[in-house]
Amino acid sequence: MNQEEIKIFMSVSDEVRKLFHRLASIADQLHESAGIPASQRAVLETLQKSGSTTVPKIASEKGVSRQHIQIIVNQLMEKALLESVKNPSHRRSPLVQLTQQGKKTFAEINQREADLLTNINLPVDKEALHSSAQSLQALNLYFESSQWSKSSGNSKDY
Repeated sequence: MNQEEIKIFMSVSDEVRKLFHRLASIADQLHESAGIPASQRAVLETLQKSGSTTVPKIASEKGVSRQHIQIIVNQLMEKALLESVKNPSHRRSPLVQLTQQGKKTFAEINQREADLLTNINLPVDKEALHSSAQSLQALNLYFESSQWSKSSGNSKDY
């Protein structure tokens, strides 16, 4: 990358971080009455999309520690929103999945978010949003790839 591209990339990176934290704060406020902070919402969403999976796999997908996800999973289990089931592929790492109450709670979360979004007028049109989503998906795929590992000069996953 040349200096101009680096500056542009860093600007995008800064804005993504700010938006991530802003959306987490909005989610915390929106779902406060349900007692579901943004971190728990994220784990519920992952399980809604992927179905049963392991704590290490969720942690890897989120780019956080297994211990961090385990704490969140334990909190969600205490609320009866998740359950642990036997993993036929691994004796020591059980699968976690949404309970029926977890599915219902996540549907309510989605509805609250949809209700909020129908009442706002974003300053960006749908084509720009679509383009942004495509660009961010491409960046995520790159940083998850072996190409990134090779070009970064480090085979360690980040």
